[in-house]
Amino acid sequence: MSREADLKGRLARVQADMAAQNIATLGAWYGAQHNMLRPDPLLMLVDYRVLGPSALIIPAKGTPRLILSPPWDLARARDAIGDLASIVAVEEGNLPETFAAELLALGGPIEVAGFEVMPVGHARRLIAAIGSRPEDGLNLLRKETMTRLPFELERVARAAEIADAGFAHLCEIARPGMWEYEIAAELECAMQKLGSEDNFGLMSTGTHNVAVRAVRDRKLEAGDLIVSEITPCYRGYFAQLCRTLILGEPSQLQQHKFDLLLQAEDAGLAVAKTGLPTSGIAKAVNEVIGSAGYADYCRPPYMRTRGHGLGLGGVSPSDLNESSGGTLQTDMTMVVHPNQYIPETGYLMLGDTVAIAPEGPRLLTRTPRQLFSARA
Repeated sequence: MSREADLKGRLARVQADMAAQNIATLGAWYGAQHNMLRPDPLLMLVDYRVLGPSALIIPAKGTPRLILSPPWDLARARDAIGDLASIVAVEEGNLPETFAAELLALGGPIEVAGFEVMPVGHARRLIAAIGSRPEDGLNLLRKETMTRLPFELERVARAAEIADAGFAHLCEIARPGMWEYEIAAELECAMQKLGSEDNFGLMSTGTHNVAVRAVRDRKLEAGDLIVSEITPCYRGYFAQLCRTLILGEPSQLQQHKFDLLLQAEDAGLAVAKTGLPTSGIAKAVNEVIGSAGYADYCRPPYMRTRGHGLGLGGVSPSDLNESSGGTLQTDMTMVVHPNQYIPETGYLMLGDTVAIAPEGPRLLTRTPRQLFSARA
């Protein structure tokens, strides 16, 4: 199927859910933040990344309508969206009232997703124009953020290739005397040349890291461990790679503890199959690490999660914790990362982006799963 046919199929599923729940009109607001922590409903439904606050109106039947700002982006939007949605362009200042008028014209019951990212002033004006605050429509859309369409999988896979190339570049250039922010800039530049639009990057260096964090003004030294979380975005879709690099030869202790992460990741991947619970991944990882004597470190503040959804927003399907709910579905994309603080070595990182399948996960990141070393 084509991209357009896939998107029309997704729209039809949303509209079927609307009919089942007696919702006549669904509105979705997005403010063009484009971050990995929240799905973009406009990208999800019409595959278009807006440049300013915009809204999409979905009727129970028929073609959606995009209310676009800024107006000078109209030509680009028409070329990209085609017949997936009709478009009206407005100045941002007129957006709340235009959005409300279009919603009311279609009639109710009305639900609106996006109040949590809407400027307070815009939200108040929208509610005043409608006459009351509509019900939150995010749950209607969340279901469709769980799995990837074929063209979306291709973009996640490309983002994973960029992450692999970025880490390879890091291994080539890292040396004592470089600043952390210098390495981060090199990594960003290398990935942008390959098509990355953004990178949610974290990196810590030192002989005993306590966690991974944003880079700072520290110079690398021989013997440092560089723990990195690389998360490039390609055409709106993210992939993530977590690895550990040592400036010098790893000690037997460091290799032994890293091998523990390998065993933990293998255990998590073994239960990352269609139909199994998402919580099972975290339980499998924690069982391996806990059995090695680190059960007390398998919880905050030493670790937060064993992975999370990726692709279109890093929160779908959820963080991978022992208490997380939900069931793994075919073509979900997520990162599985048994990143762990270990008292003897400090924080170590290992994680890969995968696509869920009935027979088991397909690794999209291809960097060898090993402890890397660079000449000091």
